[in-house]
Amino acid sequence: MTDLPVLPPAPTRRPDPVPVIAANIVPIAGMLFLHWSPPALLALYALDTALALYTMCWLVMVHVTETGAPGRGARRALKIAAAALIGGTFLSVMLVAPVAITFADGDWLRSAPWRDAGFMTAVAMQVVGSVVALVRTHRVLVERTDDETYLASQFKFLIARWGVVLFVAFLGAGPALGDALGGALLVVVYAGASVWFTLYPEQAHRLFHPRKSGPPGASSR
Repeated sequence: MTDLPVLPPAPTRRPDPVPVIAANIVPIAGMLFLHWSPPALLALYALDTALALYTMCWLVMVHVTETGAPGRGARRALKIAAAALIGGTFLSVMLVAPVAITFADGDWLRSAPWRDAGFMTAVAMQVVGSVVALVRTHRVLVERTDDETYLASQFKFLIARWGVVLFVAFLGAGPALGDALGGALLVVVYAGASVWFTLYPEQAHRLFHPRKSGPPGASSR
């Protein structure tokens, strides 16, 4: 349905555009030919982003903030989990919630999608995929020495991609076009931003550092 919130570090060379584009075309093709619900796809993308933010906060705590801190065991684990929960919730409220609010009065939400077995299965798969990706990324970062640099590039990628969606949503795409067209537009924007910032990660870097060139590492998801 959608890519995992966090993947292991990618090589520094620019990724092959064919699989990147193909992966992001699938949801668009699904809307056009299989009648996939645009609001449902957008909801899954919003969930994907929120889970990625929680995951990113946990990884930063483990591999950067608390990496040299004394203490181990349950107390440290609870401290990290609480910090990740607070940080992820704050970021999700600031970034994801505004897009959700634009569709709060739409027909799709009033149709009670949580009663749709197919949609809830996709949600469950999203959550499981996030947990698997978190474990994979944690194991890879244990073997690396550039954790902070890599996590910073991934965070910029997430914020840049969703920031484009947020900007378009703030222009009134949902209320002006309705659930179907507005949702479809934001799905296309999300897919386009995913392709752009995956192939050109330096563009996400420049959003945070306009006067600096992109980092040596490439963010790829």
